[in-house]
Amino acid sequence: MFQKEELKSAPGKFGHILKEIRQKNGYTREQFSERIGISTRYLSAIENEQREPSYDVLYRIFHGLGISADTIFYPNKSETDNSNAEQIKRLYLECSERDKRIIKNMLDTMLDN
Repeated sequence: MFQKEELKSAPGKFGHILKEIRQKNGYTREQFSERIGISTRYLSAIENEQREPSYDVLYRIFHGLGISADTIFYPNKSETDNSNAEQIKRLYLECSERDKRIIKNMLDTMLDN
């Protein structure tokens, strides 16, 4: 079992990696905190390594970004697991049936043009 000191010295701090991925996905702090249902201040504290998120918040972060936990905990792993298609698939699976039909219709329309 890891000791807290070992985890703090792990390469790639959680908050830094989270911020990088959030920005890469085009979310402002305000947009993303609203998306996952936490305050902007709390998200800022997580990204600045001042707070550690609960399991519930971690779950919302991963699903809000459409990423797997591996993206954060194994940042040097091959990028093939984190492709845009995989992220879109994960986000799609979180949608309601109504939203899935809308997405399909949008894609059909885009491909017809």
